Amino acid sequence: MKCLKLISEKNCQIQKHSMLYSRKITKDKTLNDLRGMRGDHVTRLKSLLLSVTDAPPFWDWKEEFAQDLTAEYICENEDVSATSLPEAAEDKGVLLSFPHKKYQDRVLRIVKNGQDIFSLPAAATVSFMAKCLLDRDVVEFNEYLAARYAGTRLNFSMLEPEFGFDDFEKEEVDDCLRAFDKFVSIHTWDEIYQDQGLRYKKYSPGSDAYDWFRRAKYRGLSIDKFRCGNPKRCFGFRKGDVFYVLRMERDHKISDHG
Repeated sequence: MKCLKLISEKNCQIQKHSMLYSRKITKDKTLNDLRGMRGDHVTRLKSLLLSVTDAPPFWDWKEEFAQDLTAEYICENEDVSATSLPEAAEDKGVLLSFPHKKYQDRVLRIVKNGQDIFSLPAAATVSFMAKCLLDRDVVEFNEYLAARYAGTRLNFSMLEPEFGFDDFEKEEVDDCLRAFDKFVSIHTWDEIYQDQGLRYKKYSPGSDAYDWFRRAKYRGLSIDKFRCGNPKRCFGFRKGDVFYVLRMERDHKISDHG
């Protein structure tokens, strides 16, 4: 549902087989069976599915297919010719799947006629889908972070774009992602406070002259910070069990004063 919502928000085109609704999504249920089911989650899922699956484009209706219907396509020793997999691979798309060990958040290797090899990203979670869209310049990095850490202890919805990651090198971004992953994986806040790698602490500038947030709308908040690999720091505030990220610092010059 989160993947469909993200795709819909970014106005991405979803191609599907015209018989999608008759396909099984569990051992004994098809998508079409959802139409008669009740419940809040089912209702939302039906609404999202109807918005993207009941109308064209259907890839099997196209006059020209991306895949070669005379070719043999193999994925993990299985013949997948004339299916959505080679169609998506040849079209340089992303495969959207329900959670399944064969297709969940991984890159599939599809071999055409025993020689041509295609890499097909297969997404089942919004985090992986957001990364695929980031790689295709469909979403901004801040949007990717919001999707990647949605529902965790970190919230990037308030990150100020001018204090984001535009000037960061790839290695620096990777450092930050490792720190963020660690931050959300630690069980308790007490453990976060005590972690020597994160160095979580209150931001305490010596005077207003050195207060990075003195002219910001968050001035009245208690600002905290933690380390994302020296010298990088992440600034924000805690509300309940969530840390809202406001700004990133690359060189520690702000942190030197607080």
